[in-house]
Amino acid sequence: MPSRSFLAAHFAAGFVAFAVLGSALAQQPVIPHAQDKPPGPALSPEEAIAKMTVPEGFSVELVASEPNLVNPVAFTFDEKGRIWVAESVEYPRKPAGKGEDRIKLLEDTDGDGAADKFTIFADGLNIPSGIAVGHGGVWVANAPDILFYPDADRDGQADGPPEVVVTGFGRHDTHELPNSFTWGPDGWLYGLNGVFNHSHVKYAEANRNYKADHPGWEFTCALFRINPVTREFQVFCEGTSNPWGVAIDGEGSFFISACVIDHLWHLVETGYYHRQGGPYPPFTWKIDSIVKHKHQKAAYCGIHWFDSDAYPEQYRGKLYMGNIHGNCINVDTVKRDGSTYTGSGEPDFLSANDAWFMPVGQETGPDGSLYILDWYDRYHCYQDANRDPNGIDRLKGRLYRVRYKETPRAVGFDLAKETDDQLIARLGSGNDFIRHTAQRLLYERQMHDIKHAVGIPKRVETRHKLRELIANKDAPQKQRAHALWVLVSTWEIEEGQTQYLMKNAEPWVQAWIVRLLGNAGRASPAQIETIRRLGREGAPEVKLQVAIAARKIDGLDPLPTLVEVLAHAGDDKLIPHIVWQNLHPLLGERSDAFLAEVKKYDLKATPSLAKIMPRVTERILAAKKQ
Repeated sequence: MPSRSFLAAHFAAGFVAFAVLGSALAQQPVIPHAQDKPPGPALSPEEAIAKMTVPEGFSVELVASEPNLVNPVAFTFDEKGRIWVAESVEYPRKPAGKGEDRIKLLEDTDGDGAADKFTIFADGLNIPSGIAVGHGGVWVANAPDILFYPDADRDGQADGPPEVVVTGFGRHDTHELPNSFTWGPDGWLYGLNGVFNHSHVKYAEANRNYKADHPGWEFTCALFRINPVTREFQVFCEGTSNPWGVAIDGEGSFFISACVIDHLWHLVETGYYHRQGGPYPPFTWKIDSIVKHKHQKAAYCGIHWFDSDAYPEQYRGKLYMGNIHGNCINVDTVKRDGSTYTGSGEPDFLSANDAWFMPVGQETGPDGSLYILDWYDRYHCYQDANRDPNGIDRLKGRLYRVRYKETPRAVGFDLAKETDDQLIARLGSGNDFIRHTAQRLLYERQMHDIKHAVGIPKRVETRHKLRELIANKDAPQKQRAHALWVLVSTWEIEEGQTQYLMKNAEPWVQAWIVRLLGNAGRASPAQIETIRRLGREGAPEVKLQVAIAARKIDGLDPLPTLVEVLAHAGDDKLIPHIVWQNLHPLLGERSDAFLAEVKKYDLKATPSLAKIMPRVTERILAAKKQ
C-alpha cells in the first residue's frame, strides 16, 4: 500500500498538471456561436476591402470607419444625401434609461465619396435600433420609446427635446428591439419587433391620439406602422422570428428577412405568420415563408429591394440581404405566385472572407450604388454577448459603397429645394432612392398645405398632374406608381378617379385603390359595389386587398364579401389564410349568416372555400361552448 507522502506527492503533481492544462485551455481562442473557427484578429478597413470579392466591374469603397464610426446599428439617407447613423456602445444592455449611444450625421463635403464631416445630432440614447428622416425631423427607435426629434430647418441640430410618440417596447432581448424604420408607399413609417421581445405599446401622453384608457397593443414579433402626421399606431401583421429589414418592391409589396427560421417572407396586412417560438392566438392559421432554399447560415440583418440604373440590368429588381454568419450579401429574386410570391436564390453579391464582417443594413444611395453598414465584431449573437459582454468590440464600424465602374458621385444637391414639377419628374428616376425621396417630399408638402390651409391652388394643380400621370399608361410604371402613392398617402383621390381606376387600370393599381379605401375606412355605395365585384373578378392581388379591406370599410358587410373572395380564389396559396384571419372573429355571432352564404356555392368547385370548412366547424363549436 502506497504511503501517505507518496499519495500526496502524486496528488500535488496531478493538480499542477491539471492547472497547467486548464490555463492552456483558457488561452485557446474561443469559437463564437455559429462560427466554424476562431475569427482571428480584426482587419483594418483597407485590409478588409482587399479581401472582399464582388462581381466583375464592381469595387468596394470605404465611406466611413472607426474612429469616426463605431458600433453602427442602423442608417438612412436624407434629401441632401447626408447619412444618419445610429451608434450603440451600450449593446447588449437590457435595462432602459439614459445611455451613451447617439445619432451621428455624416457628410461628404468635398465630393470624393468619403465622409469627412461628423456631427452628433442626439446623444444620451440606449441602443437606438431604427432611424428615419422625414416630416420635419428624425425618427428614432430607442426602446421602450419611439422618439421624434424636430429639425424643421434641416440644419442637423434638433430644434428641441424629442417627442415620445409611443412607448412600451420591451428590452428582454436586445437583438430584437424595434428596428428597420422604412417609409411605406402609403406614407406610414413601418418597423419590426422580435419574437422574444414582448411589448405592450401605448400612446405617450404627448401623442395627439393619447387616451388614458386606451389599452394599447401587446405583441412580440410583428410589423407595425405609425402615421407621421396623426401619430396613429397600428400593428400591421404578426409572426416570424427576430426580423430585421423591410424591403418594398416596385408594386408596393413588403418583404422581410428573418433569422433561425426561413429567411424570406412576403408580409400583408392582417396576416399571421409562422413563429420561431411562443403561442399563437386561438384559431390562427399560420402563413409560411416564400422560399424553400437556404443560404449559408440562418442569421440575417437587413434586406433591401435594389432597383437602380447605376448597376447593370441583371443586378436590379432584386433583394439584397446581409448574412452575418455567412459574412456576405445574399441575393434573392421573387416571382409573382397568385396573390403572393416565390423566392429563388442567386449567387452572392459580396463575400467579405472575414468573420468580423457583420452587414446590419443595406440601402441605395444618392449615386445609385448599394451602401452596406458593417457592425464589424468578432461576436455575432446574443450567446456570445451574454457570455462575454466585455469581449464585444466597441471601437469599430464601417460603411461601404459597392460602386460599378466609374459611377458618378452625387454631391451638392438638395431635393427639398426643387419645385413640385421637378419632383414629379424625379418620380421616374432610374435610382430608387431618388424616386422614394421625391415621393416623400411631395407627400410632406401636400400634407403641410392641407394642415395649414395654404397653397390651395398650387396643391390642386400638383394633385391634378399626379392624377393625369397615374391614368397615363404610356408613362413609365415606376413613375406612375410613385405618383399613385403620393395621392394614396394623402387620401386625395376623388371618387370618379377611384371608380375609373378600379375598372380600367392594371391589377397593381386596382389593389392600391382598394387598399386606399380600406385605410380610409369609408366608401360610397358605388365604390362598395365595385369592391365587391373585384372580390369576385379581380386578379389575385386585388382579391387579397378586398379581403383585407372587408372589415375596415363602413357600409361594406364583411361576411358575404369574404365568402365571395374565398369562393373565387381558386387554389391561391395566401388568400385563404387572410380571409380566415378576417373571417373567424365574425363566426361567433354570425355563423348562421355565414352558412347561408356558403350554401350559394358548390364546395367541390371552390377549393379555397372547402379548405377552410373544417376550421369553420371548429370555430363555431368553440363559440357554442362559451
